[in-house]
Amino acid sequence: MKIAIAMATYNGGKYLREQLDSFLTQTRLPDELVITDDCSTDDTLAIIETFAASAPFEVRWERNEENLGYTGNFNKALMKATGDLVFLSDQDDVWFPEKLECMERYALDDPEALVVMNDAALTDGELNDTGLTKLGQIASAGMRDSSFVMGCCAAVRRELLDLCLPIPAGYKGHDGWIVKMAEGVGRKRVFRDVLQWYRRHEENESQFIANRTTKVTRGMAFRHSLTRVVQGDGQQEQSGASSAQLRAFVAGVRDARDRSASPLSDEFNDYVRQLETRLSALDGRLAVRDKARWMRLPGVFRLWRKGAYGEFAGAKSAVRDLLFR
Repeated sequence: MKIAIAMATYNGGKYLREQLDSFLTQTRLPDELVITDDCSTDDTLAIIETFAASAPFEVRWERNEENLGYTGNFNKALMKATGDLVFLSDQDDVWFPEKLECMERYALDDPEALVVMNDAALTDGELNDTGLTKLGQIASAGMRDSSFVMGCCAAVRRELLDLCLPIPAGYKGHDGWIVKMAEGVGRKRVFRDVLQWYRRHEENESQFIANRTTKVTRGMAFRHSLTRVVQGDGQQEQSGASSAQLRAFVAGVRDARDRSASPLSDEFNDYVRQLETRLSALDGRLAVRDKARWMRLPGVFRLWRKGAYGEFAGAKSAVRDLLFR
């Protein structure tokens, strides 16, 4: 099995060398490292060039002619990677020495898996261990593994990349595009092995509660979710399933279905039907929110009776539709 690492960089000079060095200490070295840089203005390119000159494996790197953004940059790196199993790499993490060997073994043991994922230890910007892991935080918050879509913890089989690339321009999140597609057809595998440091610092903090470097609880997760509802930021926006995003994803899954062979095409077809149900529910919600607030209650009630809110966050989504646009 040929192993490739696809890395997207942008002004990553502060932490990049540590991540690159962690590739050198792998018990199973990669066969290929592909790096696309999104017009960095710091010393990122100099670090990459120096590393490439002495690495014991093939390193191919390229600076984009124009800024493509986070997803576009990763899309380009993935399009250039040629491995049978492609690992996605952020520029500011540090991988444990056994990561590639361990995940390759899981992929070989389960030929039907399209994406295999490992857990990550959460650290601060100086790699001080918090004693927490990403999957541990997700479980503590009462969320399911379906919330775990971190690309930097994923290795993707060539078969899926051939079906799902390129990621359309404007879609938010390369990891959601790839990992959710594998999950939708039952081919995502999550393993509890902690195989990397996941560095959290001022430049990458997100609103996702499981990324916090202090332990979360179900109560905290509920209050966080409720606050987002009150602020008008509902579950569908959190998961990237706005109307345009969801339509783009449905189109991508249809394309993957049409390119795939049976039985995988049947699994993609089932997933398309699930997504179309969700899209129909989303369209119904958008139609309700187009009305004046005092006219929304009948529409929300109809959607509730049809089970549409089961596609989202249940009562929280219904409250959002009653009160916000």
